[in-house]
Amino acid sequence: MRTSSNIFRTALLLIIAGLFSFSSCSKFNLFNSDSKLIKEAESLTYLSENFPPYNFGQSGDMSGVAVEVLDILFANLDISLTQADIELNEWSTAYERVQDENGTVLFSMVKNDERDGMFKWVGPIAPHKEVIISRSGVGIKINDDADLNQYFYGVVDGYPSKSLLLDKGVDPGNIIKYANVGELYDALLNDDIRCISYSEQANNLILAGMGEDPLDFEAVYTIKVDQLYFAFNKSVSNGLIDYFQTALDEINNDKDVDGSSTTEKVLDKYSVILHEESDITDDMVIALVEQTASDLESNFAGTVTKMNNQESPYRDTEEPSLYSFAYDMDLTIVAHASNSAIVGINFEGKPDASGKLFRDEIRSGALNSAQGTGWVDYIYTKPDKSGLYQKTTYYKEITASNGKQYIVCSGRYK
Repeated sequence: MRTSSNIFRTALLLIIAGLFSFSSCSKFNLFNSDSKLIKEAESLTYLSENFPPYNFGQSGDMSGVAVEVLDILFANLDISLTQADIELNEWSTAYERVQDENGTVLFSMVKNDERDGMFKWVGPIAPHKEVIISRSGVGIKINDDADLNQYFYGVVDGYPSKSLLLDKGVDPGNIIKYANVGELYDALLNDDIRCISYSEQANNLILAGMGEDPLDFEAVYTIKVDQLYFAFNKSVSNGLIDYFQTALDEINNDKDVDGSSTTEKVLDKYSVILHEESDITDDMVIALVEQTASDLESNFAGTVTKMNNQESPYRDTEEPSLYSFAYDMDLTIVAHASNSAIVGINFEGKPDASGKLFRDEIRSGALNSAQGTGWVDYIYTKPDKSGLYQKTTYYKEITASNGKQYIVCSGRYK
């Protein structure tokens, strides 16, 4: 019988074999070291579980998105701890401890309405996509929530999977709890149950770690995309929470060095890249570029101010992921309706987290195409959410009212 520890040890080796070297030793020197907060941070007990690709391995030798992010935060905040100080537990044990024991931290945890007031939070760290998984070709058909009650679902006891299914209207009698991830997947592989509810990002790693071909299984339905956080016991000081959150915000947004943030590189390293359908269409994107281009052509200074203030129509009031931005011909951002913090930064030769020089491709297409327009695909962050997403952007070269050339862009996530 496969054991939970063997599953994750194999998954760990599979990931390490394909990862590039990533240093967490750089410091941004933006924080004034606070000896009192550092002492408090070093006194905490950091709890985790095996939950690839976010946190997994064995005590003293852990990896994953959240583990690396925490290690970087330790280094940047002068906290004399490393991933070796993380204590590995079964989820149910760690979840009880972080509720009952002062000075404890548990990660990675989905933040939801039920848990919100139970802990103090730092994040988000990364997205977590809960899906229904079954063997391929066994005839599981779920088109909408109303179809869910046709089947039984395995879940890990203590995970939010059960609550998510109940929220979708699934009968409690259709939900079967298993003690841990190993037992959950054993039940699926032994055909004790036809469907499980679990993380899409973790699924392929776990199946490969069990010697199975991930292509023999499929995600047949998306339940919900949530965000993962560090959850602190409520005894932890608000000052330390703010200390960690400020440091996390910094590594989420430090794109000026080479075009992608520290967190984006970690997410790409573990292939945490999501596809997310939205109601935004190509026509909506093109229309926003045309509107922004027309306004820049007639009133450059006024339009730039409105864009950087995130005013409508340059950022959609109902869908914040629909926004426009503009480069000069040196690929310096001159206006951005979603992230004014990067205005004035030059992105020439700076790739996305996967290494694609998408901004250089945008300029090349704008200069070389007959109409000065086109589309470029790349990976990027999404407003108000953690994680990396597939994105496609439409661009148009214009001459603004100040007589200079610019490239106006907008995109949609896909």
